[in-house]
Amino acid sequence: MRFVIIGNSAAGVNAAQELRNADKDAQITIVSSEKDMAYSRCLISRFLDGRLKADGLYFKTRNFYHNYNIKPLLGKTALSLDRPAKAVVMADGEKLPYDKLLLAVGAGPIRPKVPGLELPGIFNFYSLEDARRIMKYVKDKLVKEAVVVGAGFVGLEAAYALCKAGIKVTVVERCAQILPAQFDHISSEIIREDLESLGIEIILDESLTSVNGESAVESVTIGEDTDIACSLVIFASGVRPNVLLASEAKLNISKGIVVDEFLNTGDADIFAAGDCIEIEDAVTGKRQPSATWFNAVLQGKFAALNMRGEAKRYSGAIGIQNSVQFHRLAAISFGMSQIMDEDLDYEVISHYNKEQKIYKKLVLKDNLLRGMIFTGDILKAGFYAALIREKIDVGAYKHKLLEPDFSYAYFRKENFGQVGSYAVTPSCWQSPSWFAERSLCMGIK
Repeated sequence: MRFVIIGNSAAGVNAAQELRNADKDAQITIVSSEKDMAYSRCLISRFLDGRLKADGLYFKTRNFYHNYNIKPLLGKTALSLDRPAKAVVMADGEKLPYDKLLLAVGAGPIRPKVPGLELPGIFNFYSLEDARRIMKYVKDKLVKEAVVVGAGFVGLEAAYALCKAGIKVTVVERCAQILPAQFDHISSEIIREDLESLGIEIILDESLTSVNGESAVESVTIGEDTDIACSLVIFASGVRPNVLLASEAKLNISKGIVVDEFLNTGDADIFAAGDCIEIEDAVTGKRQPSATWFNAVLQGKFAALNMRGEAKRYSGAIGIQNSVQFHRLAAISFGMSQIMDEDLDYEVISHYNKEQKIYKKLVLKDNLLRGMIFTGDILKAGFYAALIREKIDVGAYKHKLLEPDFSYAYFRKENFGQVGSYAVTPSCWQSPSWFAERSLCMGIK
């Protein structure tokens, strides 16, 4: 079998590894327009401010491709798909034939259409190469002031990294709060105050209207006539699923590449996974892009199984799932963390200690946890996330949900997809020589 994977991040790399584990003889090729080996995008801010070297971002070893007998075509661009011929047409004219193809092409940054975008000093903050270019520009131009457009996760990571580098940073956000897609107003205010204590200025309810300068960026204008001096602008105002390849190949496109529960695109030989797809969210039931690392990893593995014909349904997409810690304050949101006016059937249980900067919020419907936000104290966040993922009925424990002793101990009959804490110990492990015989206990031949 010839497997071709376009994309070298969470979904693509984990799909390749799963394929190799299941098939020692298959031909597996990974195509990526980026030259770097597989790395974590969510860590590039730590590279920008010096907390990590480039190799600290890699989530596979340097020998990964060799050890798994995977052919990496890095720094190579897939131009189009020839579906009748079952081949990927590369920008250099090469054709890669496939039996099964996985589109794990991710998402790409978007910018508002404003005057001045052609000026030097304007960057995205999406890739490791973006971070390298920003670092070089900051050093070459002795940047002292910067503006970050967008106060989502990426924008605030960029702002924090620049601030740590000694640059005066202003963040401009068109919404009424920071992290509008991930957190509610109370939790976002706690995080905003923490960031502002470092000297980061955050301007809400305003939009960038132009970038100004003669031969390079000198300032930006927000609103009608407010100018902010700067020599560097970073756009972090959102991403959009990369659908061009799929669209030009006449695959089904909506907000992302449309896939079914088997991560198939409608073409029996083409699958898609990761940030580029649109799939039904397990909590809300709505179809939406699935842009989280956790989901991408699982989708890559499920896609690999389905590419081999195992027909494994994937239904675990939880759209909003983010953890942040810019300074000393940790926060996490999971599932449906915000309630809109039309969501009248949902119930909210919360606890807020303003002095300690601790905020906990749980969202329920039909006795099931549907979402959560923890700010300041996230020690048991994994437990609540498991309740959401496994759809555990918590109706009998509503009065205890946020009490300190509420834990897995209340759910002895549930295994949360793992070996339960109260599972019977295999008899062979009770032998005095269990350690020497542990391979037999584990079923290892």
